Amino acid sequence: MADKFRCQLTVRHYECDLLGHVNHAVYLHYFEVGRLEAMAAAGLPFREVLRQGYAVVATEVRVQYKAPAFADDVLDLVSYIVHFRGALMIWQQELYRASSGELLALAEVHGAFTRASGRPTRIPPAMRACLEAVYVPEAAWPARGEALRGKPPQRSSPAWPVE
Repeated sequence: MADKFRCQLTVRHYECDLLGHVNHAVYLHYFEVGRLEAMAAAGLPFREVLRQGYAVVATEVRVQYKAPAFADDVLDLVSYIVHFRGALMIWQQELYRASSGELLALAEVHGAFTRASGRPTRIPPAMRACLEAVYVPEAAWPARGEALRGKPPQRSSPAWPVE
């Protein structure tokens, strides 16, 4: 049965900037870790994708920062796929402070399967079958235009929050 993938990360001191919180660019690394670990847990480690002559590249990334993370914070990262089409898959991710459940950031990442040459290609059926383990389309946030007017996500019902 498909389910959202969950993992924990701990903020390292060197990831913090002069303001004392995690630099915004570091969140992209956190989200990448979440997607790669989700793929591996689903039976599709990235090295296997590469071994078979494929790659997955990010084509679009959208991050909404809600609250800062600090050194030594333990973070809960939730990652799942909400859409497949041809070469494309869309991931949605939520990052929380483990101690309080506070939402820190949301991400939507469009990824495309390519051949090693960089040419887009349909997701191979065997790989798609593995990724179905984290395919949770019913958990998709509202469409972009509506999402920015939505309510802040709850751990059980994510949506793009209002600014």
